[in-house]
Amino acid sequence: MLWGTNSIWYGSPQDQIQAFRTFQISEEFRDKYGYPEITPRLRAKIFGLNATRPYKISAEEVKKRARGDLVARTRLAYLENPEPHYLTHGPKTRREFLNLVRWNGGSRT
Repeated sequence: MLWGTNSIWYGSPQDQIQAFRTFQISEEFRDKYGYPEITPRLRAKIFGLNATRPYKISAEEVKKRARGDLVARTRLAYLENPEPHYLTHGPKTRREFLNLVRWNGGSRT
């Protein structure tokens, strides 16, 4: 499995990336359906290390080249002035969601 997006057409997938960084399949579903636990190592593979095999390049070589490439330099410049900021808006917890529902007159639609 390897992460991919349609961001060229639909915009930044930052919210989905943030969600996947913390997503976990419940122990019940892992037991019931045989899903693996999503570990930091598995996430690293999905976010890029799995691409090393078809491209026949080592992870060490990717890291070495990526440290000084245009993307790395742009990332450093962005960290100095994060614009756009990609903050997630809206409720982030169940309590915040229920408060929002109350503020909206109790309607969930």
